[in-house]
Amino acid sequence: MGKILTVAIHKGGTGKTTLVSHLALYARSKKLSVLIIDMDAQGNISAFFNVESPTAGASALFLEGQEAPMHSIDGENFKLIPADNGLLGIERLPFESVQLYRQRLRSFAATFDLVILDTPPSMGFSMLAPLIASDFAVAPVIPDAYSIRGVKSLYAKIKAVRSKYNPSLKFLGLVLNRWNSRNSQQVEMVKKFQELLPGQLIANPLADRSAIANAAYDSKAVWDKPNGGAARVAAVEMLEVMAEIMEKMGMRNKG
Repeated sequence: MGKILTVAIHKGGTGKTTLVSHLALYARSKKLSVLIIDMDAQGNISAFFNVESPTAGASALFLEGQEAPMHSIDGENFKLIPADNGLLGIERLPFESVQLYRQRLRSFAATFDLVILDTPPSMGFSMLAPLIASDFAVAPVIPDAYSIRGVKSLYAKIKAVRSKYNPSLKFLGLVLNRWNSRNSQQVEMVKKFQELLPGQLIANPLADRSAIANAAYDSKAVWDKPNGGAARVAAVEMLEVMAEIMEKMGMRNKG
């Protein structure tokens, strides 16, 4: 049985799409089969992999009698269900539709080694449903003045989901993104994270490096033919984060 991972945080611009894309590409490089599900109506992860958001997409996972289209990124073992405008309306669906959604994700996990869900920066149904259906959750966060509220809100949501719907959901931790160890305000914010969630930081942070943004523009992993010394450092840092997350999920190389 494969694993289901939700990447979530109640704040935009923290690097969710970067984390999802690199996790998917890393798992694929380890010969694992991967399905990405884009739950954010903005469709950023769909755009990264050059999949156009159609009239039917991830919102169909909540609806009886409808099938969500899977688009091949690289053969049968690397696919994506894109975002669609229907995701804007799922907040109006009855809560019972989550059960169908969960059943469908579990069926995907019987086929794929890893199912990864990219979620919107909101507290609504499109984040709640993935958490109810997932084995794991991880959150990228920029340690700035506004992030502590998002972290508190997310962890409260995860605790509520564990208590009411999914006791096996495991929080893998916070991924520090755009980290600057010489920024005293960021250092103080990380201390607050550690007080709030002891032991819940991914050990390897992602420094604020232009190579990561440049890789996103080119729709590739930062370790894919890095150009220059700074890019190689960014590649090493990203690979360390990917390896740590995969280790926490108990996933191994199939190669």
